[in-house]
Order: sequence, then C-alpha cells, then structure tokens
Amino acid sequence: MDRGPLDRWRPRLFLALTLAVVVTVGTLGASHWQPGARDLDALGMLLALVGPVVLLTLPRRPVLAVLLAVGAIGSYLALGYAWGPAIGGAVGVLVMVLLTGPAARARVIAWSGAALMWGAVVAAAALRDDPARLAGLLGGAAWTAVALLVATGIRERVARAAALRAARAERERTAVATERLRIARELHDVLAHSLSAIHVQAGVGLHLLDRDTEQARSALASIKTTSRDALDEVRAVLGIVRGEDPAGDTVPAEPRTPTWDLGALPRLAEPLRARGVAVRFDVDPALRPDGAVPAHLAGVAFRVVQEALTNVGRHAPRARSVVVRVARDGPVLRVTVADDGGPAGPLDENRPGYGLRGMRERVEGAGGTLRTGHHGTGAAGAGVGYVVDAAVPLGAAPAADGPGRGSDRPDAEPDRSGGDA
Repeated sequence: MDRGPLDRWRPRLFLALTLAVVVTVGTLGASHWQPGARDLDALGMLLALVGPVVLLTLPRRPVLAVLLAVGAIGSYLALGYAWGPAIGGAVGVLVMVLLTGPAARARVIAWSGAALMWGAVVAAAALRDDPARLAGLLGGAAWTAVALLVATGIRERVARAAALRAARAERERTAVATERLRIARELHDVLAHSLSAIHVQAGVGLHLLDRDTEQARSALASIKTTSRDALDEVRAVLGIVRGEDPAGDTVPAEPRTPTWDLGALPRLAEPLRARGVAVRFDVDPALRPDGAVPAHLAGVAFRVVQEALTNVGRHAPRARSVVVRVARDGPVLRVTVADDGGPAGPLDENRPGYGLRGMRERVEGAGGTLRTGHHGTGAAGAGVGYVVDAAVPLGAAPAADGPGRGSDRPDAEPDRSGGDA
C-alpha cells in the first residue's frame, strides 16, 4: 500500500498542534505590527485556524481539505486581516496532502492546491485597500514551493527507507525458507537412504534367521552400522544448523552443507549388494585425490549417487546390476547412475516424491543440469532400465540452495522416488 509519513495520526497531530501554535502567535503579532489591518477578532482567528483543524480532521479527503483551507485563507485576507503567518495554515494543509495517501495523487492535489491558494491570495489582495507588494507575493509563493519540495524529498526518502526495510525482510524470509529447504533435503537424503538400507537388511535377517544364523547376524551388524552412520550424519546436519562443528566448537553462522569425498561412494552400495545387486563404480582416478574436486561439488555427487541408489532399491525390484560413473567431461563433473531394473512400478499421482526433485534442486543450485528417464527397450517397447545423469560445472562456486524449477517443466520425467519420505 502506498502510504505517506502523515498517514499515521501521531505525526499528523504533532504537526497540527505545532502549526496551530505558530499561526496563533504569528497572527497576533502580525495584527499588532500592522496598524492598517483589521483588528483580529474571533472570526479572524477562526479563519486563521481552519488550516490546522483541517490538517488534523480530513487526512482521507485531501481535495476537500485543500478547498476549505484555501477558502478560509482567501476569506481571511479579503476581510482585511493582517498579512503574515495565517497563510502558513493553508501551506501546512498542502504539506499534509503531499505526505498522505498515494504519492502520485498527492503531488497533483498539493501543487494544484498551491496554485489555487496563491490565486486566491492575489485576488484577495486586489480587493483590499492596502494591496500587498508584488515582491511580497512572489516571496510567499517561493516559500510555499520550497515547503512542498522539502515535503516531496521527505516522502521520497521515507519511501526508500520503507522499500529497503521491505527488501531486507523479504531477504530474511527467503533465507529462512532456503535454510529450511536445505535442512529438509539433507535430512531426506540421510534418512531415506539409511532407512531403505535398514529395511532391506532387516528383511534379509528375518528371512535367514532360522536357516543361516551367521548371515542373519551379518545383516543385523549391517543394520547397526547403517543406523550408526545415519545418526552421525544427522548429528552433523543438526550441528551445522546450531552453528557447531562435530567436535562441539562454535563455528561461523553462515549456511554450510555437509560434504563428502568421492572415496566414500562405495559404501552407498552396501544395501543393494546385500540384496544381491551387483554395483560397479567407475570413478575417474584423476578425481580421487583430496582436493581434485571442490568439496561442495563432491557433496553434490555423493548425494546424487546416494539418492539414485536408494531409488533403485525402492523402485526397481528386478534390478540385478547398477553402474555408477563419475568422471570429468571437459569443464563439467558428470555423474551417471544406470540400472537394468525395468520400469518403475505405477506411480501414485497423489503422493509426489521428493527424491528426484531434491536431486534436481541440488544439481541446478550448483549451476548444473540433471536428466533422468528410462533407457533401452523391451519386447513391448517399454523401458527396461533407468538412468540418472547429472552434469555440474567444475568451476561452479558454492551457491545458496534454493527451490529449483526443473521438476516444474512439462517435459520432466515423473519422479521415480514415488512416495519417498
């Protein structure tokens, strides 16, 4: 809403009271020092104070306020009362109009009112026995223009300050929303992968409990390891949210994201391998040394592989092999995860997943692109495998995570993550 400084009643009351005091004292003094003027009486004082009264009572009706103030000052002068501060009441009304309501309308009414007011003053001067000098009239008009220009500058400055405050508040709201999204994505990546792995390993343990005690014990040990690693990752995420590092020391409060090196990728395949799925990693040796890939890009690659393997376990029950490739392709880091698991099961359109959406947001937040979809053809022409292909510029700087737009595109693949948590 376009509002001015005097739309609030307290500053308007202060201006009206100040103006009333100035007009009263000034008019009494002017009447004393202008012996040829009509003696000031109740009518004269009433006409002189119309401006301050209108300023206080008619802020929402600027045209009426201007007409009343101009009519009052014209009558005051035409009746022969003393020249001087009484005109300030009408000028105060013009300033009030300029500082209230929509700015464009206020400017038109205020400057039109100023022209009307000085037309009335000149007309009143022509009717008096002691017409004012031209220099005095021009000086008064100049001071009126100065007052309106100052009021215009005040309004513009207040508007700029309000715009800056609104922009700062919007940035704070955006930062909070972005941080919530980032935390939700990190927790989703950790929990979806870990709980899926625990689910698979628990199923294996139950299946082998009576037939192969050693393998059942191994499945339970894997559950313990997976749950411990998941707890460590959740603590890392929550520690960053609280502004602490894993050792408990305070760290700077700027947003950070957990990162992993590419050497940690093979452990992501343990749940699938426990189910009998062959997972092969093809990582470019040039990318393995520490520092070969920026930490934030290694974190993006880690999360892409993690989510893709989790989706294979959840939505490709016929998968028997998965190939994970991480390599440098010119100026970009390319991450590809392809399985042979057949088409995903029927998707529940009422339960959109967050897996591919979060993956796309993460990749696009680093300036990259993500392509997903079925590959290969079967006897009926149906897709027999699924591929996730992410490409991120190696020179991309860490970016503030934000909602991506990839999942909103009409040609985007349906989210294979179905009902991911």
